[in-house]
Amino acid sequence: MFRSLLILCSLATTLAAGESNAQTAYRRAALDGRGELVLTTTKGRSIRPPKDSDQVAFAQIAISADHRTVGWTALYPNCCTSYPVPLKLVLVTTGVAHTFVGNGLPIWRWSYSADGHRVAFRQGTVHGAAPAHYELHDIGTGRLVGSFDADGDAVRGMPRWARAVR
Repeated sequence: MFRSLLILCSLATTLAAGESNAQTAYRRAALDGRGELVLTTTKGRSIRPPKDSDQVAFAQIAISADHRTVGWTALYPNCCTSYPVPLKLVLVTTGVAHTFVGNGLPIWRWSYSADGHRVAFRQGTVHGAAPAHYELHDIGTGRLVGSFDADGDAVRGMPRWARAVR
């Protein structure tokens, strides 16, 4: 926990250095040849966010439509699979990093809302038919705005924001 907090503080400081937080915009976010994440701002600055402790890779990298937020899932080893699983969603906006873990299960899909102010994600077990868990968060504050637990494939009662990451 302390290491995660230290990494997030380091990332926020790195992102804030040299550019006004309110003006930070991202042009590109991609993995380099070694699998490390490289963020490129619209001013041409390259930022290499550090991995969290035990994190082995980055995945599902996306920049919001307004280019003010960049996000990715952090992959971690899993005892029961031959592949790492996405246990955290990291979003960086105006130089501030927010980490989302939801209910602790892997985050299989995520997306920004149309206005770019919220993020929705879907969680579920690695294997099996357990119900999917969905969460909607405000990006600026990290506050939980809504949650939904789906029962099988039924979409009855599923909020529109949850259907976007179904």
